[in-house]
Amino acid sequence: MTRPNDSQLNRERKAAKILAIMRDFLGADLSDISCLDIGCREGIITKALAEHFRFVIGIDITASSSPKGSSIFAQADGKQLPFPNNHLDVIICAQVYEHADSPTALIREIHRVLKPGGAVFFSGPNRWAVIEEHYHLPFLSWLPRSFANLYMRLARRGGIYDVRPLSYRQLRQLWRGFEIHDYTPELLHNPSRFAVDERVRVKIPRRLARLFRALVPNFNWILVKPLTLCPSPWGRGVGVRANTAQPLQTAYTQEYYLTECDGHAEFTDTHGTALPKRLSRPLEIADIQPGQSILDIGCGRGEIALHCAQSGALVWGLDYAAAALRLARSLPSSPNMAFQQANACKLPFPAHSFDTIFMLDVVEHLRPDALHAALNEAWRALKPGGRLIIHTMPNLWYYRCGYPLFRAVQRLRGQNLPKEPGSRWGFAHLHVNEQDPLKLRKALLLSQFQPKIWLESTQNFQHESNHLVRAVMRGLTRIPPFKWIFCNDIFAVGTKR
Repeated sequence: MTRPNDSQLNRERKAAKILAIMRDFLGADLSDISCLDIGCREGIITKALAEHFRFVIGIDITASSSPKGSSIFAQADGKQLPFPNNHLDVIICAQVYEHADSPTALIREIHRVLKPGGAVFFSGPNRWAVIEEHYHLPFLSWLPRSFANLYMRLARRGGIYDVRPLSYRQLRQLWRGFEIHDYTPELLHNPSRFAVDERVRVKIPRRLARLFRALVPNFNWILVKPLTLCPSPWGRGVGVRANTAQPLQTAYTQEYYLTECDGHAEFTDTHGTALPKRLSRPLEIADIQPGQSILDIGCGRGEIALHCAQSGALVWGLDYAAAALRLARSLPSSPNMAFQQANACKLPFPAHSFDTIFMLDVVEHLRPDALHAALNEAWRALKPGGRLIIHTMPNLWYYRCGYPLFRAVQRLRGQNLPKEPGSRWGFAHLHVNEQDPLKLRKALLLSQFQPKIWLESTQNFQHESNHLVRAVMRGLTRIPPFKWIFCNDIFAVGTKR
């Protein structure tokens, strides 16, 4: 049996301390609480906490751990968390702030994503500690940066002191948007109760610990986001924005998703497991990897989000329609999948949050000005090099050129089709901005994407009983130049340059 190394044992002790403090503050049962661990590194603390919380998401700028139980890992920057406003119950920020190039931006993001009344476990070093915590050199953190670097070189610990610890007063100012509950005196007075390192045997009287708490080497606080919808101390709102009811939110009914929206039969039969080609093909293009951050705009019934979550990605499904979200939330739950009502023109996420964004059968439902705003928002939310994957139908070239020819042939076969192709569909009024390949390319270029557009049929024409006619239909929708006017499906990938 391999013996855990000192680093692993140290992190397991820290996990036990965090758990003891959170249980003391929140109560013994944490099973309904969602938790985010910022700066999870190898994920030792994250996996230990996952046994007690509903789920724990571990993020690190270089995260490389694999999921275990109700834990999930993603690579993300603490200054740009890939979560909507007011979403998480608990956040762990242990020994992180001193490594951030902008602690203020880190705390601002924590404040944004934490629910009102939510709690943060914070621990971090004190600048005025006699023995510096990371390099174990006396008075190192007291020195100006240039002298600290010289000290490091003389002590042969490297050439740069890359840690930025703050004082007690500076940290209180940094966390000024929270209610601060200082657990440091309690840990010093009763170390065994809070699973502090078993080597610490001295109990310091509470009064003495409080008197000298500004000089302790390490702080341990619980910080609570106030319930009041007050202005943020960083100049940004922290309250929950009220939903603004609009007709389109109710125009997309459950009947639409279960009888008209392509894939409804597969959804009804398999509850999201089987996918129509218009959804399976984008998934194939995306090549989802564990730990990636994924956003599905206009998630509909939620099938894409479900399959991304099953691949180990951290995925958000957004839709404007309440009926869609009710169906999506009926899918099997996953700790790394969530759904939210939101407007595509104003995404509730910071910049550079996602590796991949899907907009499948959304474009044709947005008026030109709204489409431009939504594409700009997608570009903002994508990481550099990230991809926006689009499917839209119909292809206007088919409606203008191919459909009249198809209608004429069908008339010869005794079938009278309407002059307007969209009138065959009960919800045609919802299509307000139908596309052709050149029109979609122009829209993507206007929003700074590097576009790739192509036509690829998702139809199998099983409704056609004549085998010869079916074969001709398949050929016309697959072989250029015929497919330019007979293929009705447009795919696009926009890469953030």
